[in-house]
Amino acid sequence: MASGAGSGDRALLKPARPIGLQVKHLEALMAIAVEGSFGAAARRLGYTQSAVSQQIAALERLVGQRLVDRSKSAEPPRLTPAGRLLLEHAETIMSVVYAAEADLVASRRPPCLRLGAIRSVAAVLLPAALKRFRESYPEESIEFLERASSDELVELVERGALDAAFAARPTAAGPFDVHLVLTQRFVVAVPADSEPARKGIPIAIRELGSLPLIGTGEAHVPDTGTNNVRSGFKEVDSRTLLAFVRAGLGAALVPELAIESDDRSVVALPVADAVAPQQVVLVTHRPRRTQLPLEWLEDLARTVGRDLVRSRGAPSSPRVRRRRGQTPLVQA
Repeated sequence: MASGAGSGDRALLKPARPIGLQVKHLEALMAIAVEGSFGAAARRLGYTQSAVSQQIAALERLVGQRLVDRSKSAEPPRLTPAGRLLLEHAETIMSVVYAAEADLVASRRPPCLRLGAIRSVAAVLLPAALKRFRESYPEESIEFLERASSDELVELVERGALDAAFAARPTAAGPFDVHLVLTQRFVVAVPADSEPARKGIPIAIRELGSLPLIGTGEAHVPDTGTNNVRSGFKEVDSRTLLAFVRAGLGAALVPELAIESDDRSVVALPVADAVAPQQVVLVTHRPRRTQLPLEWLEDLARTVGRDLVRSRGAPSSPRVRRRRGQTPLVQA
């Protein structure tokens, strides 16, 4: 009798037969969710539109539910509640698939650290990171790139194209480990010969006077009720915005580290408005098993951030005007 009970228990514990989900099905669903149409999803995946439609139809037959609403009232096509539920699992599954592919590719070649950084901090973070890497791994190689968008860097980490990236803290959930490197405030960069520069005190955006705010970088600017903000250069890199400031086109809201300490043509003024500071973090992919120890990357983040605070965050920094007793702009 005991034997029979045991057999019954084993039968109950036996897993159900998989329904046959395939990677191509999940990729098609994710592409439609991101792109918003079958045609754009096909271009993203390198398929024909009919191929994507067939993948979704096959997926719906497997799960026995409609996943994408294709009715005329749902233009562009929208995911159904079941589709959104499956999408959450698809994103998790595909993240692990991308990590496995990246690890397998990396296992066939010599160890190499692939590191990225947003342009606003690349010039100050990457040299220190490269030096630390050379000291710790003199026989290994390193690749690095910089991008204007933190979102692009985070996506490259998720897909395994980068081992780690110095970027703004990810806003969306994902398979990431995040290690704080530093916090930097945004400053208003103005021409050195302008009236705000001569005053040298914290300034509100509405007090820029004849200087239009030509760009805000990655900062989230509160509504000041003024028409002084011109958003034509909103997506322009900080270095280009500073070139516009030097040319006298206006003022720009940029991360403090974007301004070179020996640049005498631009003055950085603390912002009186409630602009949230930028957290620069080191983003790594949690499921990945990189050939280089993750502990080293975490130590890199701590050391680089600490050294940068010592070298750039001192209250005596000549190009950032502060009131007496004001805290440094760059913090670990």
